[in-house]
Formats: sequence, C-alpha cells, structure tokens
Amino acid sequence: MRENTLKETLQQGKAVFGVMITFPSAPVVEMLGCLGFDWVLLDNEHGSITVDNSEDLVRASELSGIAPIVRPVANKPEIIAPFLDRGAWGVQVPHVNTADEARAAVDAVKYYPEGHRGIFSRSRPAGYGFSGSTGDYVAEANRNTLVCLMLEEVEAIENLESMVQVDGVDVFFIGSGDLSQSMGVPGQQTHPEVQAQMERGVDVIVKAGKVAGVSCPDNLVPKFLDLGVQYFHGNVNSLIQTSSIAYLESMRESAVKAGL
Repeated sequence: MRENTLKETLQQGKAVFGVMITFPSAPVVEMLGCLGFDWVLLDNEHGSITVDNSEDLVRASELSGIAPIVRPVANKPEIIAPFLDRGAWGVQVPHVNTADEARAAVDAVKYYPEGHRGIFSRSRPAGYGFSGSTGDYVAEANRNTLVCLMLEEVEAIENLESMVQVDGVDVFFIGSGDLSQSMGVPGQQTHPEVQAQMERGVDVIVKAGKVAGVSCPDNLVPKFLDLGVQYFHGNVNSLIQTSSIAYLESMRESAVKAGL
C-alpha cells in the first residue's frame, strides 16, 4: 500500500487543496495531479463515479501524485469498503451528525483492532497478496487510510463536542452548501448565520487538536486559513468555468482590437 502523503501533510500542520470531480475521467484526474493539486475527491454521492470505474481513477491519481479520496453515497460499510479495496486512500463520508455515526464510519474503514472492515488481503492496495503478510497489510492500511467526516447539518455542529472525541477521524469537514439548506437558506453559503455556525464548528475542531476542513467560496479561503482550517477543495466545473471565461474574454477583446 502506498504511503498516504495527504495524511502526512496534514499531520505536519500544512494546508492542502483538492478538487472534486463527479465524472469518471482518468485523464482529467491525471491532469489535476500534474497541475499540482494535493488531492482529488472522487464523488460517488452526486456523480457517476462507481466502484467499477474508480480503480482507474485511483491509478491515475497515484501516477500523477495526487491523493484519491472517495465520497461514498452513504455511511455504510458495504458501500465504503469496496472503494477502499480498489485502492482509494480514504473516504469523505457525507452527512455524519452524531458521535455514534462517526464511530460507524471509522469502524467501516479500519481493520481490527480499530474497526471491523472485512479483510481481503488479495486486493490491489494489498499488492494482490504477492508479498507481505495479512497482518502487515492490516497495520499499514489502518495507519494510512484517511477518514474524513462531513458535517452538513446544524445537528452535526451541535454534536461536535462529542464527535471530536471519536478516535480514528483524521478530518472534520464542514460542508457549507448542505449546512445552509439545513438552516433554511439553501445556497446562501455566505449568509451571516451560516458563517457563524461554520466558525463555531471550526473553533471546536481546532481547539480539540483535530484537522478542520470547509467548503466555501474562494474569497473566504484566507479567512478560514486564519482560523486554522487546513483542508479545502474546489470543483472541476468551477475551474473550467473560471478559466474558460477568462480565456474567451481575452481572445474576444483581441479579436475586437483586430477588427474581427
């Protein structure tokens, strides 16, 4: 199993920047790695990425030096484990609202004694069982696999004091989109009350000595960096939109100047 450079960077107290992709394109994932992003969120919850097509995306990630993290559609072991067996370096589990749900996510990701993930030591991350013992693989997987929990409802923020006490969680990630919806202002990520809830959550996470992550508009990233947030991601659609608009504006301005 490959060393999880994403976990290492977070443990060093540094910030990491990723990109969410909802469609199964290995070339695009490889390009993102070549461009220097730290990690990629392979989105099973909202996109067409599945267990069957995720393995090539993981290979493309590893080839280009970007950490592959999967967002499964639900916090269930039968959904989480197959992605890990195909080599994902971790999971970003959606809609986790209680300490019990946090423990369930860890239990699904980790092998004994940290959890109860079903052992298969002939999988790709285990080197197909061609070298090393099952015990060695289990210990390595437990050490390397990243567990990120998504806090997407007010309930999660209210229960955060107990959730940050759960062992085995690497990142607590506040999703501002769904949080705004749970507060009755869907899509208003910059709403003062949404921002207040996010700030409250980040404070609890950081004071507990845990890694905080957030989704937010790009212009708010400096604010959350100052609050101690380390884990961020944008999305491929926005990157394409931003760069395309800038390119077309520049080219059309040049065409006007040329009288064309």
